[in-house]
Amino acid sequence: MNKRTYIIIVLFIIANAGLGQTSIVSTKHNLSVSGAGGLKATSETEVCIFCHASHSGNAQAPLWNRNDSPTTYTLYGSPSMNANTQQPGTSSRLCLSCHDGTVALGAVLNRTDPISFPVGKDKIPPDYRSNLSENLGDDHPLNIDTHPTGYNCSGCHTTHPLTTRNLECSSCHNAHDNTYGKFLVTDPVNGGICLRCHDQTNWASCTHNTSDATWNSTPPDPWPYTEWNSVSENACNNCHTPHGGYSQYWLLKSSAEEDNCLVCHNGNVASKNIQDLLLKTSIHPVMNFNNIHTPVEDPQNMSVHVECSDCHNPHQTTNASASPPDVPGALQGLTGIDKDGATVSPAQYEYEICLKCHENNIPSIPTYVPRYDAQNNIRIEFAEINPSYHPVFAIGKNSNVPSLISPLDVNSIIYCTDCHNNDEADVVGGIVGPHGSNYAPLLRKRQVFEDYNTESESIYALCYRCHDRNVIINGNSRVSRYIHNRHVASSGMMGGRVKAACTTCHDPHGSVTNTHLINFNTDYVSASSGGRLEFVDLGSDSGKCYLKCHGKNHNPKTY
Repeated sequence: MNKRTYIIIVLFIIANAGLGQTSIVSTKHNLSVSGAGGLKATSETEVCIFCHASHSGNAQAPLWNRNDSPTTYTLYGSPSMNANTQQPGTSSRLCLSCHDGTVALGAVLNRTDPISFPVGKDKIPPDYRSNLSENLGDDHPLNIDTHPTGYNCSGCHTTHPLTTRNLECSSCHNAHDNTYGKFLVTDPVNGGICLRCHDQTNWASCTHNTSDATWNSTPPDPWPYTEWNSVSENACNNCHTPHGGYSQYWLLKSSAEEDNCLVCHNGNVASKNIQDLLLKTSIHPVMNFNNIHTPVEDPQNMSVHVECSDCHNPHQTTNASASPPDVPGALQGLTGIDKDGATVSPAQYEYEICLKCHENNIPSIPTYVPRYDAQNNIRIEFAEINPSYHPVFAIGKNSNVPSLISPLDVNSIIYCTDCHNNDEADVVGGIVGPHGSNYAPLLRKRQVFEDYNTESESIYALCYRCHDRNVIINGNSRVSRYIHNRHVASSGMMGGRVKAACTTCHDPHGSVTNTHLINFNTDYVSASSGGRLEFVDLGSDSGKCYLKCHGKNHNPKTY
């Protein structure tokens, strides 16, 4: 090292020390032969020359020793973005003169010939993450106006003299100071960089901000780009990466939306192994859709799809419990459809989240029980104006339900997930939520829909979860003796040869025409010889049916 070079380095170190900064000599920005990174000149000993020149510099920046890149870049954009993007500004183009990989690292203005680098290392190679390329569509947007409502700009513009009113590379990076790694302007742990601008609602209490869960070292690595060991430390980096995002939008680490969740929810980080639940017989098929869901989609007018983020807001989800019908913490911060069919944001009740997809019949869901009064709209089936409904929207209308198992009573309200859930939700430590079940359609317990099966606690386990089997089959009421025992029990109608399923007579959502959830299964029930298919409630546990069932004509049959 010659005397002149030594003096320049010493002065540079002293200057940086006075600013409270570290020297670049031991960082990757030292491209001289003494550099610490994988890219360095073959013989050049000057450290600062790759960016700065004491004379003959580029007037676009103080003592700048490079021409900025002339490239027109592909820019980032997303459906939820509420700011305008432009081509990178001057300060960012200075960085991109190396980091887009198109300009030689040694192409400086004060040398006639470029500074020599090893073959293949004269530019940042394409396989380096620091090569942003000419496609900035997978990188955090640059040159966006940071003043619109919704942006917190405090602290963004005091870190580097080249930082202007608009967000640029220097809003996050300081090329001369690598104190925090990756030349970041502040400590990035716990989302420190992101949260300087992004003010997410309820993030402070969000599980992804507070969880101390760690990775068990079973591949794949959920955090390949950081050195942090817990969910809370990685924070935003659990799902996002500011450079080189693999999704179409939102800088997600994986192109398939669900993979950004399942990389932790696979039993290797989070206590809830959702990945295994999605291998069951009946599931919410999140893997069947890609690049369809958006955070700003209109529930009243959207393509049929389901993604994890349709039911979970990763920026607001918590472990807080709730009582029906209120949303629990896991479903906090989502849009929904209320019981009147209007969009609500955020949803207040669990059923509002379900209704944004299930308000109308989804074509991909088969009809498990064909009804004589089919609505194909769950919102209408649960409506409070109906003669009967399961109490999801409101307390039920029947004041006499002796079969209910405590703590349920006639004043109870239930969740959709009391019936539609993981079939292991009731075991100790079971995961709650309609991710996957071995019983279709996503049922919490087994429920057989076909007739001719010998009645047991097992085949109608879903109904018997809330309704006492002994009261249903062997109770003292006329309904138990003359209806359920004869039609359902193994010693029932026609000498036990025909045994009706619960769903042959009852619709578990509700009935727009009948009390007691009566809505017959047309696979087994048809019109009577008189042409009527009807149930008439006579009150006091009595009624009459006009129908033909298993060849037996009721025209009518009075109970």
